[in-house]
Amino acid sequence: MRASVTVSFVVQRKWIAAALALALVLVGLLAIDIDVRIELLGHLYPDATSAPSSPVTLVLGAEVYADGRPSPALQSRLDVAIALVASGKTRTLLMSGGNGTLEIDAMRRYAAAHGVADDRIVDDPSGARTLSSCETARTLFAGQRVLVVSQVDHAARATFTCRRLGVDADGVAAPEFTGDRLIPYLVRERLALVVAWFEASFIRERT
Repeated sequence: MRASVTVSFVVQRKWIAAALALALVLVGLLAIDIDVRIELLGHLYPDATSAPSSPVTLVLGAEVYADGRPSPALQSRLDVAIALVASGKTRTLLMSGGNGTLEIDAMRRYAAAHGVADDRIVDDPSGARTLSSCETARTLFAGQRVLVVSQVDHAARATFTCRRLGVDADGVAAPEFTGDRLIPYLVRERLALVVAWFEASFIRERT
């Protein structure tokens, strides 16, 4: 009898410890969400039409097909950036991507084919990570306002990261992912936001 009671007590303690750990994780995630929302308050715009003017727009890279065509997600981002240039709201496009020059070459070609002058495009082949893109924007355009273009969740994460690094950034949303890639994208963005919060808040110095 005593052994049975002891085992039951140990099991109960384990369940309580697990529940407390889960509660702490949830509280932590809630705190991160609140902090991000406060940082982004008034700094996210749903499209190019509603976006403010800025001398620089950071366009974040995405998948490029083997034949050099931008994926629909990347094309959407580029279309928003091109609209910002066409409307006179921005002058310089900072094309930031990884995979060597594959992404930025495709981005530059697409923008040029849609009327963006070559001297309005700045290449950043070091943008394999959003954090790196924000650091480049901070280095090249110190003290200037920067618009950040991507799908809404990524734009929010990137704008948060840039702002925590000291960039005067505002996010502009491109049309969302569709089809079977939407759910993986949303899950990945939720996880990436937590990582971005720790990196931007604690690991990297804000200068």
